[in-house]
Amino acid sequence: MKKGQTEIIGFMVIILLLFFSLIFYFRFASDDGSDFLAEAEENLEVSNLLTVMKQYTLCEGESLGDAIKSCAEGGGFVCEEDACSAVKREIAVIAALNGWEESEYMFFIGEELYSSSTCAGNSFAEDYSIGGVDIRLVYCRS
Repeated sequence: MKKGQTEIIGFMVIILLLFFSLIFYFRFASDDGSDFLAEAEENLEVSNLLTVMKQYTLCEGESLGDAIKSCAEGGGFVCEEDACSAVKREIAVIAALNGWEESEYMFFIGEELYSSSTCAGNSFAEDYSIGGVDIRLVYCRS
């Protein structure tokens, strides 16, 4: 081998070592302690749970989405019960079935809170709109 070829091979080895050390650094030496995959999974969980809440059946022919819509439009009755009361109760039940404690989520219809807690700090939110009213589920990350 000629001297020039040996130097190029040595240079490539140095470049590869630098490349792998940068990968190692970005993978294991993150300062903020965040885990991208865990955050993506939690965000997906919030989105899926809100979808489940909208489609949850309260009684024959009535879904929780219908109750949310009635409540957003100013009230009404769903399954012979006040729509807003049914929403508040069923949201708590579904969140508990998902393993969330009352202090871990907030559910809003417009600006009104329909859960028993508020949280600050890191959170994941998913929302949709019914007749110009925003419906939002917020998961409070500790």
